[in-house]
Amino acid sequence: MSNARAEQLLTKAGISFEPEPEWIKEGQKPDFYCKGRKPFWCEVKTLERPEDTEKFNRTFCDLRSRTSKIEQTGWGIAYIHDNSSERDAKSIVRLLKRGLKRFEDNDSPDVVVALIPLKPDRRQFVRFSVTTRERGIVEFHSCVSLTGIYGSPDGINAEPFGQQVTQHFSTGAKPTLAAGTFLHPDETFLLAIVVWKHTDQFSLITAASALPAKRLKTPQRIREVLSDANDQFKNGTRYKNAPCLLTIFHDGLDVPDKAIIASGLYGNLKFSYPERQPERGKLVLDKDGGWTRDKNRTTSAVLYVRNDGEPLLIHNRWAHKRLPAGLFSCKEISLLQNGTFREIDYTDTARLSSALARMVDVTKNLICRVGRLLGWTAS
Repeated sequence: MSNARAEQLLTKAGISFEPEPEWIKEGQKPDFYCKGRKPFWCEVKTLERPEDTEKFNRTFCDLRSRTSKIEQTGWGIAYIHDNSSERDAKSIVRLLKRGLKRFEDNDSPDVVVALIPLKPDRRQFVRFSVTTRERGIVEFHSCVSLTGIYGSPDGINAEPFGQQVTQHFSTGAKPTLAAGTFLHPDETFLLAIVVWKHTDQFSLITAASALPAKRLKTPQRIREVLSDANDQFKNGTRYKNAPCLLTIFHDGLDVPDKAIIASGLYGNLKFSYPERQPERGKLVLDKDGGWTRDKNRTTSAVLYVRNDGEPLLIHNRWAHKRLPAGLFSCKEISLLQNGTFREIDYTDTARLSSALARMVDVTKNLICRVGRLLGWTAS
C-alpha cells in the first residue's frame, strides 16, 4: 500500500523509477531506483499508529483545534491523562489564555503551566509561581485541587523545595505555603500544557501521556525506521552510487509537527538559555538524533508525508551525497552551519513553472494560428 502511494508521489513529480531492481543480486534492495538526469534511491516506510492511543489522539487533536486561533505567542507541549474529558479540554484552554497573557508583562515568568489537577474544582482557579533550577520562574494557572495537591508536569521541581509560595485564589484568598507541601512532581493530573516563550504564534507542537510509561515516542520511531533504511541504502549504493531518499508515510491523529520530525532526525527538543537570561532562551536540538557526523550518513534526506497532505522534505547536513533540491513540489528544510534551520517552499516554484509552461503552449498555439491566417508555411 505504501509503495503504491510512493509510486503516485514519484509519478506526480515526473520522476521515472524502477521498483526493486533485478540487477541487485545480493543483500537488501531499496524499494525504488529513480532514474533520469538526477538519479537517486528511494526506500518507503510507514509509521503505524500505536495501539490504544485513539482517545489520546482525539484529545490532542481537540486541544490543537481549540488553541489554533490563539493570538499570543509561544510553544506548548500537552500532557494528557486517560481520564481527561472534553470539559477538561475547555477548562485548560481558558487557563492557558490567562497564562499566555502573562508573557506580555514586564515581570513575566519564563515558563507557563496550565493545569487540571486529578480532582479539580472547575468553578475556581489558582495561580502561583515557583523558582526552578533549570527553567527559571515557572507560573502555574490551575483549577483548584480539592485535595490541595498539584501535580507538576515535565519534571518541573521547585528548588529550593521549601521556598515560600503565595497562592492567588479566584476567591481572593492568598495563603503562603512551602512549595513542597502542595506541589508534588510525582502527583498525576488530568491535563497540563507547558509553554515556553517563542516569537511564533502559539502552537501545540507535541503531546505526551500524563502517565510517564506512555510517553509519546514519535522521534524514537523515526530514528528506528531511519536506521533500517540506511542499511538498505548502503547495499544499494554498492551497485549505483547515488543519493538516498527515505519516504515516510504517517497517518492518524498523532502525526508530528515539523519541529518534532526535525528533532527525530537531528536531536530531541531542549530548552536552552544563557545563565540568568531566560528571555533569550530558545528550543534547540540535542545531540541524540538519527543523523550525526558519524551516523546514517548514507541517507541524504527524508520525505515525510502526513495523512496524505503535502510532503515535507528534510535534508541531511552530513550526507555523503546530497539530494538535489526542488525534486518535489513541497517545503524543504536544511540545517545550516550556524545550527539554525532554513526552510524553502518549492510549492510556489512548481506552480510558477507550470504557469510558464502553459504560457509557452498558449503562445505557440497563437503563433500557429496567426501563421495560418497569414499563409505562412513551415520551413
